[in-house]
Amino acid sequence: MIEAQTRRRLYTFPLHRRDSIGSAYHVLTFEANEPIAALPGQFAMVRSTTWGDAPLLPRPMSLLTGGTRPSILIKVVGEGTMRMAYASSGEQFELLAPLGRPWSPLPEGHRAVFVAGGVGVAPLVFLAQALGEARAGGEMPLALYGGRTHADLPLDAELAAVTELRVATEDGSRGTHGRVTVLLEKALDELSGRAIKVYTCGPDPMMAAVARICAERHVACEVSLETPMACGYGVCLGCPVPRRPAGYLYACTEGPCIDAALIDWERGHGVSAGQKARGAS
Repeated sequence: MIEAQTRRRLYTFPLHRRDSIGSAYHVLTFEANEPIAALPGQFAMVRSTTWGDAPLLPRPMSLLTGGTRPSILIKVVGEGTMRMAYASSGEQFELLAPLGRPWSPLPEGHRAVFVAGGVGVAPLVFLAQALGEARAGGEMPLALYGGRTHADLPLDAELAAVTELRVATEDGSRGTHGRVTVLLEKALDELSGRAIKVYTCGPDPMMAAVARICAERHVACEVSLETPMACGYGVCLGCPVPRRPAGYLYACTEGPCIDAALIDWERGHGVSAGQKARGAS
């Protein structure tokens, strides 16, 4: 299902549609005149041709879909995403894609467990849909999705369509009251003795906690890193992440999807300024 990286290209596409999901989240779908051969977990550097000199840099965004209707999920937190949130159909965007390493394949006989936080759900929806196409009647992935409130669960319906979905909110407005890691510990207890693999994407503290829990239980875990970057393909060196046992790796070329055990999570906090770039910058 998920094989080698595909070749990146700079595309210029018009925005086909923008769908608002609450006040902060939007899905932007582009009208491609040729398909983007993206794999689940890969990302794009996105910039409107109308931006002029500011914002100067494109924004790294996880791809929600590829093909002839490539799409991204954004959360409005800064100048770039605010402009995207007000973009109109027909506005021209440049997409450098596909970039980065995709999710690795689900080992034969394993059940996939997804742990998503907020806007980090996008690459997991893409993966869930791909696994569904390949599953041919097999077991659905188990998806654990958390947010601060019910409004921070965009694409929950899309995830529910292709997974067994459980949700948690920190304010208790939907699902389990608490963090998504509460759901993870419960799920790992239920699946004890089963062959499983955890895929996770979301805020750094959430992924660090997921990585720790999986390591303690000897469960395979892969993360999708989200860091600020300027180029997306290893030239700017703006996305270093601490590697175990020493040194650094670059999220754009050695990630974003990478074995959680390769990351030094204790040194990781602050290196990327705790900023979540893809989907939210």
